[in-house]
Amino acid sequence: MRKVVICGQSRLTTAVIKTLIESSLPLELSILSPDVPSIDSLALLSEMGHNPIVKLTAKGWASVDALVVTDFGEATGSDFQQTMLDQLRKVMSTAMAAGFQGKVLIAAHEDAVLTYFAQRFSGLAKETVIGLGTFGMSACFERLASAALHVPRRQMTAYAVGTASQPVLLWSRAYVAATPLLALLPPVDGMANPLLTQVADAVSQYAQGEAAIFWPALVQRVLAGFFGQPLLAPLTVIDEAAAWSIPVLINEQGAQVLATMTAADAEMAALETVKTTQAAQVAAIQGE
Repeated sequence: MRKVVICGQSRLTTAVIKTLIESSLPLELSILSPDVPSIDSLALLSEMGHNPIVKLTAKGWASVDALVVTDFGEATGSDFQQTMLDQLRKVMSTAMAAGFQGKVLIAAHEDAVLTYFAQRFSGLAKETVIGLGTFGMSACFERLASAALHVPRRQMTAYAVGTASQPVLLWSRAYVAATPLLALLPPVDGMANPLLTQVADAVSQYAQGEAAIFWPALVQRVLAGFFGQPLLAPLTVIDEAAAWSIPVLINEQGAQVLATMTAADAEMAALETVKTTQAAQVAAIQGE
């Protein structure tokens, strides 16, 4: 069984743990925070479910395969970012001192900043520290487009990149099989095809939606990528000055960028704006 540690103190934490208890992935779960909502019910579920919750000892960190970081508190709070950074520093310090060498998945709000600092705090290889990024937004993009065109989802490729707060929809790199998606979206009454607006609105609604509903399945899929079921998806990875979400291959080595991402000029300009914003945010936190 693969050993996964989950930390956080929120409804999202509870939802992630519940999903992993019931997952078909063979997992042994440990919970770092005693104040997780509904912790007693989760413990009971683990006794009835597929995957057990076990106590993590200091020596146990060396054999942990993955650490999943979720929200500590409500993401709407004014001190959320500082709380997350403080908790992240504590968790990574404890884990590294005890010999942790696994992978880190940031499944929390503001994951771009947190992914960058998780790697800085830990010293782990950059490809092993990853955030959920725009994975869910890309799924939203693909599902809505496939439904509108009445084509199978597996034939659709469409990505949102950037960050959850600044997603960039890559219409120029969206395809149905080998056909560019835009070629299948003619103007309507002299106006741009309404699907373009519908997708943007749906992605915005997803970003404002309940993470505890949307994210647990994404966490499970990324962990499956770490544990032998490769995944190609837009996830947050680290560059020199910051972190943002781009399409990467997730496998047992972590995240691998397969090729330099290209898109239409306007889309690349929008992504550069995201990069500039993220680099400035990182610099501000570091006091530079």
